[in-house]
Amino acid sequence: QGVRMGSHDDRTPETRAAWRARGVRIAEFPETLAAAEAAHAAGDPVVLGAPNLVRGGSHNGNVSALDLIAMGLCDALASDYHYPSLRRAALMLAESGVADLARAWALVSSGPARVLGLSDRGSLAPGLRADLVILEAHSHRIAATLSGGRVSYLAGDVATRFLA
Repeated sequence: QGVRMGSHDDRTPETRAAWRARGVRIAEFPETLAAAEAAHAAGDPVVLGAPNLVRGGSHNGNVSALDLIAMGLCDALASDYHYPSLRRAALMLAESGVADLARAWALVSSGPARVLGLSDRGSLAPGLRADLVILEAHSHRIAATLSGGRVSYLAGDVATRFLA
């Protein structure tokens, strides 16, 4: 009890309904608009792959993550097979105007936390874990990370300033 489970690559609303009937409430990488719409209509979170967004579409011809996000059918992005895609996907959404930066970043922070029931993380607020990513203003490269309020990575100019 309390374990959150997700189905993978649902192709039809019927497949999603069958998984939902088994208690599987997360739809990970639905392959079609119909499957994503069925999950959303049932109140089940939809998780999409960030690489799909960064590549400009599915590597095997399935529904586009960009299209589903633009339609409001995405609750969180997952790194899938390429973890750097999360940062790039959020920035691409903001740069393209599909979402403002706050909404785009929520798909890689508060969205996944909410989907997984991790109420102690995903946003910056008193009493939460204080996980933070600091991006360089111009290059958008990751300059620093904090995990649980502790510095876990520093690079470049930010490292110089933090360690001075």
